[in-house]
Amino acid sequence: MEELRSTDILDKEIQNDARKKAQALLDQGKQKVSEILARVGERLEAAKVQKEKFYGEKLAKKQRDSDASLPLEKERFLVSYIGSSIDQAIDSYLKNLSSGQRVQLVTKILDGKESLTDGKKFSATVCGFEKKEAQDAVEKKLGSKLLSCETVQNGHSPEGIILESEDKSVKIRLTIEEIIGAAKDKHYKEMCSALFGGRL
Repeated sequence: MEELRSTDILDKEIQNDARKKAQALLDQGKQKVSEILARVGERLEAAKVQKEKFYGEKLAKKQRDSDASLPLEKERFLVSYIGSSIDQAIDSYLKNLSSGQRVQLVTKILDGKESLTDGKKFSATVCGFEKKEAQDAVEKKLGSKLLSCETVQNGHSPEGIILESEDKSVKIRLTIEEIIGAAKDKHYKEMCSALFGGRL
């Protein structure tokens, strides 16, 4: 009987000891899991701070770039708007001129070009003008230096008159393009002022 009792006591001690060890292992496991979870939380927080800093810097750079480019874009738009407005004003002015007035306008290019025409004879090629009008206007400037006058009909040649010397050494372009280019070069500021009344 006594042996059975001591066996029961021994079994209970073994069970208690096993329970204590299992509890200790379980507590250790919980502690490790808590430590791991704490480290994961720290890492996630660190990663979050790093990403917020990275994207914050990118956003700030984007904003700085945008702020820096805005005045440039505004300037480009203004220059483009002024340029197109002047082109429209010139185009409108030219459309209101008669054919004869346009011919007179391009032949004015010859004024002051005597050094180019002295001692030479020229042939004229006319595009976009009446041949007789163009020939008469050129003869007023060159007199007997004009040998011939021909017209060309194509969409590639600029409106005007091309003079070429007999020896091919001199070519003078009397075109609407040349007139517009010269007007812009010499009088751009005046045109801006006249068109916008100093508001720009």
